[in-house]
Amino acid sequence: MKKKILISIPIFFLLVLVFVGGISAYLYVKLAPSLKSAASEGGKIVSSLQSQDLIGARSSSIVLKKNIETIKSEYQRFTFLKVVPIAGAYVQDGNNLIMAADSGAQAVEKIITAIEPYSDLLGFKTDSKNLVEVKSIEDRIVFIVNTLGKISPDLDKISLDLKTSKEALSQINPNRYPESLMGKDIRSKVVGMQKTVSDSHDLVSQAKPLISLLPTLLGDPNQKLYMLLLQNDGELRPTGGFMSAYAFLKVIKGKIEPLGSYNIYDLDARFNKKIKAPEPISKYLNESVWYLRNQNLSPDFKVSMDTFYNNIRTIPGFPVIDGIIGMDTFLPVKFLQILGPIGVGGWGNFSADLDKRCNCPQVVYALEDLISKPVAGMRTDRKAVLGPLMHSILANAMGSPKSKWPQFLNSGLEAINQKHLMFYFIDNNNQKAAESFNAAGRIRELQGDYLHLNDSNFGGAKTDFFITRDIEQEIETDGEKVTKKVTITYANPHKGSNCNLEAGQLCLNGVYRDWVRLYVPRGSKLTSVVGSELKEKVSDDLGKTVFEAYFTMRPESSSKLIFTYELPKISTSPYRLLLQKQAGVPSIKQNIILDGKPTTLELLGDRDLILD
Repeated sequence: MKKKILISIPIFFLLVLVFVGGISAYLYVKLAPSLKSAASEGGKIVSSLQSQDLIGARSSSIVLKKNIETIKSEYQRFTFLKVVPIAGAYVQDGNNLIMAADSGAQAVEKIITAIEPYSDLLGFKTDSKNLVEVKSIEDRIVFIVNTLGKISPDLDKISLDLKTSKEALSQINPNRYPESLMGKDIRSKVVGMQKTVSDSHDLVSQAKPLISLLPTLLGDPNQKLYMLLLQNDGELRPTGGFMSAYAFLKVIKGKIEPLGSYNIYDLDARFNKKIKAPEPISKYLNESVWYLRNQNLSPDFKVSMDTFYNNIRTIPGFPVIDGIIGMDTFLPVKFLQILGPIGVGGWGNFSADLDKRCNCPQVVYALEDLISKPVAGMRTDRKAVLGPLMHSILANAMGSPKSKWPQFLNSGLEAINQKHLMFYFIDNNNQKAAESFNAAGRIRELQGDYLHLNDSNFGGAKTDFFITRDIEQEIETDGEKVTKKVTITYANPHKGSNCNLEAGQLCLNGVYRDWVRLYVPRGSKLTSVVGSELKEKVSDDLGKTVFEAYFTMRPESSSKLIFTYELPKISTSPYRLLLQKQAGVPSIKQNIILDGKPTTLELLGDRDLILD
């Protein structure tokens, strides 16, 4: 009897397998046209949105919804198979996938509807008859300020749809599927789907508070006054560059008016306090006083601006401001690439054309020539060019043809994403909104591995215009033990400038003097540092462990720093790594080798990676 039962068990499972296989084959034949069409229309929607074609996106969205309804209707007939051992898990996965696709399609439809009123500014092609015609980009910004409040309910609905889609996909275990089948990637596509939907949900969630507050930030209903702080990325400092000049921007209901611009040294002359310099300032700059111009010492923009703002507000006559906007040369160059050469009364012409004297855009060289070149006597208007230049750029941008408006918007978003443009607000709600959009230059937390390289050019001219950085991370895991070797290669292939003050030449490329800080997970243990000219130092800052080093490098040469250390216990399945780029730095090539498997990328902004 027992023998018969033992024989019947495999026969039963074989019959179940044949039955489920037959059902699967039937489903595939029945649903194949709709599945292929849905995949095709989904690709068309992505392509249409990327090419800024709302007409095509809406058309594909309608077809996609019909395909999903067909698939959902047919699939529901076989959901009873969820109770079948083994096969049931895959049936449930299919159900979750359909639910995610349905919610995702609804989110796409709502996104298209929300975008449509702003299609002119965003550069989207549309056939809507309800668009408000505007003559200038300034009028369009005013229109946005007046109408943004209306899309908040749409964002709530979009966020809810994406949340439903995200939760449905999270129920699917990628490890249940083979890495590949018949030469096609399977598991990585499941993981990729989950990450794309999760990232989209996070993006909408982050954008909601910012969009809600945008009218307030743009001076509606009350006027705002912002301090525009120019950080010279040629002389790199922790938050992006030496704070060389500043101007004021008045914003009233979307209309931006640049006011006067000034030299940071003038502000220091009006600052009555004598604050003792922190060790890095006294050690590397040989200054006993902590001047305002050096108070961006923390790599966290908010932490630095807390110190800076609390001091400048005590200066007699300093205006009441609503926030500080940190900007380096990236955005003016980007705008000039779109506009072409412009003239600034009393200051000359500026363009984004390459200037061979510095291997940099002409506007960058011209600003350095006006600001930094030694001259006989005192130049009282040093750095006063910032206000007139920004006024001219904004005036030309506001009056530019409609076809260029999306380029300005994309350049602004690119500057924020790459940390060339950062925001600090006095009002706590506004600050939180900027932080939610990763526009505030914060050092972030992550449960896993972490790396942030922070360079400070102390007395090394404007050499960062000429330097490239490559980082290689060699990671070895052994259970819970993780060891790393991080190699940073600095290269300056360009000829040095004549930095003799008596020669009266513009000193851009000189001997680089770099105070280096490597931010890693808190509790990491340093094994060795190779390449530092001073004894390495270990400290804690911003919830991280920090390894400090220092080196000098001449033009037409290169240098390497090698840090070897052991991480605290972290989860390695999967291996998560957050890379945060320093503000003001161009792209950094990253080569990451995890247990012999390489990953290469260009780091333009912060990246949260999941490594295999």
